[in-house]
Amino acid sequence: MLATLATATPDQTFFSVTNLVIFIVVAAIFYPLQKKLRETVSRRRRERWAQEDQLAGRERDDSDHPPTEPQP
Repeated sequence: MLATLATATPDQTFFSVTNLVIFIVVAAIFYPLQKKLRETVSRRRRERWAQEDQLAGRERDDSDHPPTEPQP
């Protein structure tokens, strides 16, 4: 089993065309997915912040006005 493992020899390089192709394919797949995920998360976060701001504004407006007393 150990005989099938690649051994470190002085003629090996850190760069190979195969590794470059693999890197490009992986980047071509994962970069758009990561970008789409970031855009989706950012959009949802902005929507949530907008809703929280609206609720806070309503609560602030409600607390600024004294409660009305019922008419007899």
